[in-house]
This record gives sequence, structure tokens and C-alpha cells, in this order.
Amino acid sequence: MYTLGIDLHKKSSVWVLIDEQRTELWKENVPCHPEYISIAVKKIPVSPKEIQVALEPVAGWRWVSRQLEEAGMKVHIAHPRKIYLIAESTKKNDAEDSRTLANLLHSGFFPEAHRSSEEIYQLRLLLRERNFIVRERTSVKNQLQGIATTQGLHLVKSGNPLHKKGKEGIMAGNNFVLKELHHLEEALEKRIVPFDKKLQGEVLKYPIASILRTIPGVGIVTALTVISEVDDFTRFKSGKHLTSFAGLVPRQRSSGDVVRYGAITHAGSAPLRTALVETAMRIRESNALELFAFVKRLTPICGAKKARVALARKLLAIMWKLATTNTVYNPKLLFSSCTTKVSDLDTASGA
Repeated sequence: MYTLGIDLHKKSSVWVLIDEQRTELWKENVPCHPEYISIAVKKIPVSPKEIQVALEPVAGWRWVSRQLEEAGMKVHIAHPRKIYLIAESTKKNDAEDSRTLANLLHSGFFPEAHRSSEEIYQLRLLLRERNFIVRERTSVKNQLQGIATTQGLHLVKSGNPLHKKGKEGIMAGNNFVLKELHHLEEALEKRIVPFDKKLQGEVLKYPIASILRTIPGVGIVTALTVISEVDDFTRFKSGKHLTSFAGLVPRQRSSGDVVRYGAITHAGSAPLRTALVETAMRIRESNALELFAFVKRLTPICGAKKARVALARKLLAIMWKLATTNTVYNPKLLFSSCTTKVSDLDTASGA
């Protein structure tokens, strides 16, 4: 088996091919274009079916890996957080990076990343774009509220620009900026509608979504966000492993008997953490008594914000339990699915 290391960039790439003895057989600078990649594949001195490829997940790696696989190669994607040899190398250039990737894969020390299916990838794109528009709408609303406050409109009963009467007052007045912001808010609101309709259909494709939605506070968007960002729940040994993947566990530094915890790691998917923390923020005593009691118990220990992050971590662990056992939510899982220690709470700082 031959090994091909590819250092990929937006417009160019460097390919280095080695044999079983790690001898360099071939090296080429290849422009990142389907036509040039096809030409490069034909120029390789061995059969594509005998080649395994080491590739970093950067600059359009999906379409490049797809084209290489169609040519008969077996592509392995590197875990970006675990390629230390490239980041810390004293001799760093594109050719050396390609050679390092090839040597790691050949030696069996290649940290491979999970590859989601095209279907999951498209769902992830859909949700992230919707989230982008929602953030823009929130920003516009904050702008409206801020301008209204500076002008004292918030003191008038019908002056709140986010309420119906306040909006009517804006349109009847002569404040150009407020009118334009109001039009922008309405336009963004309309752009969210087709995304929500699309998600209504997408949720039917994933039976696991209905299971996750049995958890209080978890709706269609949250359930699909978790599914798209986690993909295969069974690749994690436990809920603790999944929460670590999501970056919801604290950093740890220990020496001898001294153990110090820091802020949460923020590793992995930011949209996943955001969705979970927002779900935790929606929990109220009226809609989820047990979950609210969990937060209420921890708040005096670590503060309200950290307690909500702890709940987000707990919710993800519960989701792992439900997904891997195909069972619906039960409040008892709050005390059994993933034990939360005080050390996990007094350092959790937010998502």
C-alpha cells in the first residue's frame, strides 16, 4: 500500500507519495481545480487503488476527497486538533507537511477525524445558515431597542419598538433610521420562514429527533442541531465522552495531589454548545420541575450562569443515553446518566 500526503490550500496543494519503506516516490504541486486534480491522479506512478490518502480538513477538502475516492483512493481525514507534528515542526513548508501527513498515516499514528455523511453535512449547513439569519435579526432588534432607549421611547407605554404599537408608531413617525431597521427586521423574519418549513420536513427523516424532543425545552431546531453536529451517537463510549467532545467539560491541570480546573474547553462544535446552553436557559419551573431544581440546587454553589452550563452538559449526556438506548426522557435520568461533580460546576464558565 502506498501513502499520499496532501497539504491542501484554497488555490493550491502539494502531493507527496511514499512507499512501504517511506521512500519518496513522487511529488507534485497541484492547483485546486477538478481538472488539474484529475490530471495529477493520472500522473501518479502507481494505481490509485493502491493508494491511501492523508488529508487535512481545510479549504474545500470535501470535494477534493470525493474526487480522489471516485478515482479509487482511500481517503483519511486528519483530526485538526491532534496534528501536533505539523503545527510544532521546526522545519515547516508545504512539502514537509505533506510528507509528515503521509508518514503519520503509514506508521499508524494518524489521528483520524469522523466523517459525516453528505446528508448530515447538508442538514448542518441548513441549520447554521438559519442560525446566522437569527443572529442578524437579534442584532437588528438590539439596535432598535438601543436607539429607542437613547431617545427615551422606552419610557412611553407604546414606545417599545419590539411591540406592535411601538412598530406602528415608528412607521407613522419620521425617524428614518428606525424605519429602515424595522424594515430590515421584517425582511430577516421573512427569510427565516422558509428555513423553518424546510426543517419541518427534515425532522421526519430522523426518528431520533422525536426521542430527543421528549426532553423539556428541546424543539425541532435544537434536536436537529444536536443530530447534525453529533451525527453518530454510538461512536461515543458514554455521555461523558460526548460532553467532552462538545467542549462542555472544564480544563484540568494536575500535579501530584493538586488538581486545578479551568473554564470549559470550548472544543468541538460551537453551534452545538450554543444550542444546548440556550435550551438550558429556557428551562423554567413550570415546564421542567426536575431540571429547574437541578439548576436551583447548583446556583448557590457556582452561580446562575455556570449552573446553566452544567445543565447544558447534563442535557447532552441525557441525549446520549436516550439516543443509544432508544428510550424517551425520564426525569430519573437526571440523576443517573452523567454524574455532575462540584468540580465540574465551579469552573464552568459558559459556552
